[in-house]
Parts: sequence; structure tokens; C-alpha cells
Amino acid sequence: MNMTESNIRLAAIKLISRNGYGSMSLRQLASEAGINASTLYLYYKGKNELLLELILEYFQGLSREWKRRRPRSASADVRLRAFINCHMRYHLEHQDEAMLGNLEFRSLDEEDMAQVRHTRRLYLNALQELLEQGVKEGSLSCAEPKLMARTLFNMLTHACVWYRADGRRSIDDVIGHYSELVMKMLGATPVPSPRVSTARPLITRRCAMTEVRP
Repeated sequence: MNMTESNIRLAAIKLISRNGYGSMSLRQLASEAGINASTLYLYYKGKNELLLELILEYFQGLSREWKRRRPRSASADVRLRAFINCHMRYHLEHQDEAMLGNLEFRSLDEEDMAQVRHTRRLYLNALQELLEQGVKEGSLSCAEPKLMARTLFNMLTHACVWYRADGRRSIDDVIGHYSELVMKMLGATPVPSPRVSTARPLITRRCAMTEVRP
């Protein structure tokens, strides 16, 4: 991808997240990207093709991030915590892309939406398999792993709607809150808080001596 195409995509993400896909015109997009409108057609046939590529890129990036971060050998509850961390951090650090990928796919035609659903399903399958592993191990309690995978996806993704980088909660705070909530939902053993050792007072020889007055 060259600089021009990258600028077009960044401009589209900015405009769509600000005003919505329906309100973005190709003229606005060209102006935001700093190019002539005719140059857009060298890269995309129209708005629909660009939107499809942006949404697919969002889901593919999400899948790549999980493949990169997932623990290779661990119990399902440990892997689930890692998944929550990875999923939420990606969304909170890429809010515009996340909003576009989850809200604007309804603007696609049926054929393009089928591609998005397939890509989304691959990601959800990874979470479903994780939940099924937990049920088999006994580390997680879940009657319907397929349904729960979709529930967790929607629940964890929704944080990108209300989260503000300048708010009172940091990304780590939000992830910690959601992690504990999900683990309680699935009956996982809570992670014990680290014990804080209390320092014993240092007793010196002078302090220990009792003063005797004649």
C-alpha cells in the first residue's frame, strides 16, 4: 500500500467515524486525503468497495493481533483473560476503526456483507473454541459456547462506544473491570490479589533498652 492509498483510507476512517458513511461524499474524501477526486478511482471503484476493504481490514487486524498475543499453552481461563485484554486493548486503541467495522457494515450490499460475516465468523470461532476448551477442562462454566462467544464479542466491543482517552478510567482500568465481570459470568476461579507484606518495625538495641533511673 502506497502513501496515497494509505491517506485515502485514513481520511475515510476519519470522515465516516465523524459523520457516518452515508454522509461522506467522494468529493469530501478527496479533499480530506489531499488528492483530486479523479485520483480516487485509480484505487477504488466507489465508496462501497472502500468501505468493504476497511471493514475487512479491521477484522483481519483483530485476528492477527490475537494470533500474535494468544498464549500457546495455558488453561482456558488464562487464555480467556488474555483474549479479553487483547480484544479490548485493540478496540480502545483503534476506536474509529472499531466503530466503523461494527456499525457501518449495514451499509454493504448482501454479497459484500457475506464476506464480512465469514471473516467475523473465523474470529468468533477462535473464541468459541476457547470457551469449549474451558468447559471440557472444568475451568469455565458455559452452556452455549457459540452463543456466549457472540455475547462476549458484543459486550467487550461496546466499550469503544463510551470510552474516552481523557476520561477518568485508563485502558487498563477498563480491561480489568470487564475481565472480572466476564470471569464471574463464566464461573472462573478469581485471580488472588497479591499479598502486601507489612514491614515490621525495626527495633534497635537503643530502642529496646529500658532507661533505669536511680
